[in-house]
Amino acid sequence: MIQAVAWAACGAAIAVAPRFVLVTMFDLAPLPDTGYVRIAGIFSFSLSLLMVLVARRLEQLWWFAWAFVLAAAGSAVVAALNAGFGLPDGVSPLLWWVFAAVSTAFTVGLLAGLAKTGTERPPF
Repeated sequence: MIQAVAWAACGAAIAVAPRFVLVTMFDLAPLPDTGYVRIAGIFSFSLSLLMVLVARRLEQLWWFAWAFVLAAAGSAVVAALNAGFGLPDGVSPLLWWVFAAVSTAFTVGLLAGLAKTGTERPPF
């Protein structure tokens, strides 16, 4: 549930005020167009709603949690690579390192939860 709350809050923030969040708060380069950032925010918020739905019916939908593992792990890899190699000179990597660290923590948490669930479920 913590991941769902984080993704909902971050998604809403960049959907509503992308320039303020990205440029003012995290010192990223100004974007010529923020439409795709707003769409990513809406997707993040929507994905958080699906997380809550799956969490409420985890016994029947445990396999769907792998989609969230993929999203968190992929986000961690992209954020870390962007922070390390993809930013223009003079742009702060803080947001990207925070994003990578939090996504990694969520990935580990999801994998631990799936491992625990797998040991508690009968094979068939």
